[in-house]
Amino acid sequence: MQKKKNTVVFIDAESVSSNHCGRIMSQCSVIGELDEARYYARQKDPATRAWNDEANQRGIKKYLISGSPAPNKIDKHIIKDAKKLVKTRKNIDIFCIASRDGDYTELVRYLRNYGKRVVVLATKCTSQRLKSAASIVLEI
Repeated sequence: MQKKKNTVVFIDAESVSSNHCGRIMSQCSVIGELDEARYYARQKDPATRAWNDEANQRGIKKYLISGSPAPNKIDKHIIKDAKKLVKTRKNIDIFCIASRDGDYTELVRYLRNYGKRVVVLATKCTSQRLKSAASIVLEI
């Protein structure tokens, strides 16, 4: 019998290096059955270009944002998409966020208020605020 696909992963490619991709995906496979993995980056950002190859190899969906750089541009897209997903995809029980950025703290609280488990996939430099808000913190 196949398990219910109940996990979605949001990767802030501006915040987390593609070097962590393998660890992100392996941690997520332990947590639940992966429904979808997404990475977000600016379309022409050379700093996140390596994510493209990782995404192609691992079946991660690309969400490339066009336009000039702006503060929290990627964060806002991830937050908007996660809030939409929690309302439209009832099968998703676990939200994984790979980021170092404390700006996701309110999103984590929002998702937890909907009864969702929120896993923060953290590097050594991840915001303590973000880690404190999470249901679970896993090192990547």
